[in-house]
Amino acid sequence: MSQSNLRYALLVSLLAPCLGGCFGDGGMSQVQGTVTFEDGSPVSGGTIVFAAVEGNSSSIGYLQKDGTYELGTFGESDGAPQGKYNVTITGSSSYGGQSAIASKYGVIGQSQLQAEVVDGTNSIDFQVDRAK
Repeated sequence: MSQSNLRYALLVSLLAPCLGGCFGDGGMSQVQGTVTFEDGSPVSGGTIVFAAVEGNSSSIGYLQKDGTYELGTFGESDGAPQGKYNVTITGSSSYGGQSAIASKYGVIGQSQLQAEVVDGTNSIDFQVDRAK
């Protein structure tokens, strides 16, 4: 066995246990949804972040004009590891302007939004208050 093949085999043997267990309770799952205001109108523009309750991982999505999002962890839309999450949402604003979303949704601990990503495709919607 060449030295490069030996290094590869060693790397794979070290990473193999992590591949099955590093991602929360299981593997990656697709996550999409819609963020709306209490009146049902879409939150157009902004960011949604799923921060793992256990561990140190997060997944991010960008709110489209119709309020929809799709999460990505390693790529733009590859999903999120299965597990439980605290969720934050921040709206976009013009320079110096205020987001249309109440600021409490942008801070873990104040947001109170939570989600669980399970095996398969997940559709997780959120409703937020407008900024006052």
